[in-house]
Amino acid sequence: MSSLLLQEIGLKPALAKAVEKKAKDEGKTPPEYVRSLIERDMLADRTFDEILKPIRADFHKSGISEDQLDQIVERARSAAHRTARGARR
Repeated sequence: MSSLLLQEIGLKPALAKAVEKKAKDEGKTPPEYVRSLIERDMLADRTFDEILKPIRADFHKSGISEDQLDQIVERARSAAHRTARGARR
């Protein structure tokens, strides 16, 4: 999505350039950045329960118990904490 295409959808040149810069700053192409904005806006209209529904379904299909998930998360937190603590030294 070049400046020209961004202008075709009604963005003024200065705003199109700002979109390109913001996309670059986030390591995205302008189309990826614009798509992420649209997706974020669409998610904002959904309830938290609706957003989590596919995640909950995948969790259920995985067969992992809540206790097992808690253990996995706790191990990851501990490892991250150790790594962060080691980086501060």
